[in-house]
Amino acid sequence: MSIFIEKIRIKNFRSLKNVSINLSPITVLVGKNNSGKTSFLRALSLAFNGERKFWSQDDLFVDKGGKTLPKKERIITIDVKIVPANGADEFDDSWAYVLRKINTDENGISFFAFRTQINYTKTVKEAKIRRYIINDWDAEDREEEELTADMSSIPFYFIDAQRDLEEDLKFRTSNVGKLVGEIEYDNEQQSEIEGLLAELNSEAVDKSKVLKHLKTTLEELNKTVQTKGEGVEITPFSKKVRDLHKGIKVHFQDGGSDSFSLEYHGMGTRSWASLLALKAKIGWDAQTAEADNDAFFPILALEEPEAHLHPNAQRQVYRQLTSIEGQKIVSTHSPYIAGVASLAELRCFSKEEDMTEVQQLNIDILTPNEQRRVSQEVVDTKGEILFAKAVVLFEGLTEEQILPVFARKYWTTEAFEQGICFVRCNGNNYKIFLKLLSVLNIKWFIFSDYDKVDIKKGVKNALTDCGLNPDVNHSNVILLHKTIEEYLIDEGYQSELKEAIKKAKAEEEVNSQTIEATNGHINQWTDVQILNELKKKGNKTRYAGYYAREIISTSDENQQIPAKIKDLFEAIDSILNQNSEENEATTI
Repeated sequence: MSIFIEKIRIKNFRSLKNVSINLSPITVLVGKNNSGKTSFLRALSLAFNGERKFWSQDDLFVDKGGKTLPKKERIITIDVKIVPANGADEFDDSWAYVLRKINTDENGISFFAFRTQINYTKTVKEAKIRRYIINDWDAEDREEEELTADMSSIPFYFIDAQRDLEEDLKFRTSNVGKLVGEIEYDNEQQSEIEGLLAELNSEAVDKSKVLKHLKTTLEELNKTVQTKGEGVEITPFSKKVRDLHKGIKVHFQDGGSDSFSLEYHGMGTRSWASLLALKAKIGWDAQTAEADNDAFFPILALEEPEAHLHPNAQRQVYRQLTSIEGQKIVSTHSPYIAGVASLAELRCFSKEEDMTEVQQLNIDILTPNEQRRVSQEVVDTKGEILFAKAVVLFEGLTEEQILPVFARKYWTTEAFEQGICFVRCNGNNYKIFLKLLSVLNIKWFIFSDYDKVDIKKGVKNALTDCGLNPDVNHSNVILLHKTIEEYLIDEGYQSELKEAIKKAKAEEEVNSQTIEATNGHINQWTDVQILNELKKKGNKTRYAGYYAREIISTSDENQQIPAKIKDLFEAIDSILNQNSEENEATTI
């Protein structure tokens, strides 16, 4: 790349009240639904293409109370800053010619910047889109100098999640339609191909009784219309070169099966094929520009490349994206794509109250070892946390089994339906997780046994690193100061624990007399004996699911969720409800 889009600023477009984002050669937008990722891509399309279907007065920011902006502030602005690529100080001659108005920042680095503006401050139903040069990127007040750059050298390709190559081939305005529309031959080639088509059509009709019958019947038109031309023709295949694109089909053979048209393949294959067709279009445009010695820098905005694809294919499609020429901005809900992206490429979108906020992980604050651990131990293996509303961290396999059970009882839905992610980590990992979650503005909670030296040290270091006093109670930090099994006994769940142990053992024993004897023995157990059984090697996870289900089924509703776990859920509820109320009237 000889140029590079370094920064984007957006104001008053949907939930993007005031955001500023640094871009990478590949930028991966992550975050939960309705956090502003698609709005960002639409804003870029507006800036580069100005397509009317992507903007209207309804795109103006609306606050959480449903109020629109004051009349004098009803202006949508999108600012784009372009710099030389690969750390160069100046644009090369070809780009200097295309961009025309080059400026220099305080460090002596050349840049080109422009503003796209839609002004609704006047009493008109529809505003015009205008573009201006930005001479001083950091200045508040800017002179309005009309954009004169040749923006056709910076084509913007947008492809949304509803892509399908089979459908794209039907429309000349699609990316693949435009590519196919460029089919051309010289006069000699055209005559030769059309001659072959005529022979093919003639032979296809002659060898088909049905087509010959149809043609004979339709030839009665010749008598009615009194034609002097060729009269009726039936052409199963295109007759003219100019019509070739109308009948183009893409066939694909999978494994040892026959080759079928894409319309008979699944949406995953068709979606992937659509992405590869876009790659072909961009590659063709690049070749054409190179042949004409023209400057060319494509921008690809892609929504949910993972659509309809299985996990391994999602990782592969990201690798293929990296090979497409130009700069790529990708929005995704896939932890697999987020996992293969580098930390520097991630931008996390979240919505606080009525406005979108965008966070970038500042990897400079992490040591090389911390960067490796964040990438390998968090993003690559637990990438789903990037899309969560709240993340609960804990240490044990037991909690991993029982917390979802109690959460289902509390919310009457699965935790993930609430946007809650339960993540197991060891004591040394708390700091790594909290550092990532804090900078990405994702709410976090700790539910810890807090019963061992290394666990206490890990929690304290993590809280201190986040600027919290570890010796003070925090609503998002629930500490048991004992194992979960000891806690449940102290809370009076002996009968539920005994019943869980009996049911687990009964499933492994076929002799009814043995089961009855075992149950009678267990009924006499003391607290120490219950605890010893639960702590035996392999038993913590063996019994966890059983006793969680026993507890939520107890007749006393106040005991169906242990107090500390209920405290955790209520703290989460408080945050989620607060955000829900704040975002209720937000424009997406």
